[in-house]
Amino acid sequence: MQDLIVKNVDVMGDSIKAAKDTAGNIWVGVRWVCNALDMTEGQTKRQIMNIQKDMVFEKVGSNQIPLPTDGGIKEVFCIRHDFIPLWLAKISITEKTREERPEFAKKLMQYQLKAKDILADAFSPINNIAFNQICNPSEISLGELASYLKIMDRIAHRQNLAPHKIAENFKKVSAQFGVELTEDFVKAPEYEQLTLESLGK
Repeated sequence: MQDLIVKNVDVMGDSIKAAKDTAGNIWVGVRWVCNALDMTEGQTKRQIMNIQKDMVFEKVGSNQIPLPTDGGIKEVFCIRHDFIPLWLAKISITEKTREERPEFAKKLMQYQLKAKDILADAFSPINNIAFNQICNPSEISLGELASYLKIMDRIAHRQNLAPHKIAENFKKVSAQFGVELTEDFVKAPEYEQLTLESLGK
């Protein structure tokens, strides 16, 4: 699988290896999640085996992804991030486990509820853009740039931003991605309409 965006994502204090493919799917290393939940090697292998045998995950929920590890780039068994709650919900916690390992039971529930969204946010276009430096266009896909510009436009309209201000922001972002727009791209009005509220300030 080519053109992966690979990250170590902080999930509630744990470093989880994940990758986003060109189709927008986010793949999460199962072993890293198991390590975060303090599972033994045997428990980790059993979880991987359970996912591989499960028909729900077999078609679209799991995959082998080349990821950097301590031993170099290796094919790593991964689960799609939106399948994480379903996978973790299948891990049964007995009353004995709750009594003997209360922190494990609590953390497992937190991962069920929060991990999917934390991983999605980590790969969102806004978090992938460094605003304080010029970006290399080759490192950012056109799809991610388009997604970010749509979000920015939506926020600007919600804020009732003037059209020329929206155009100024668009031009600034374009410049960061190496896209030079003409000087007359921003059509500033000859006068700006003032409200009674602004006149009173």
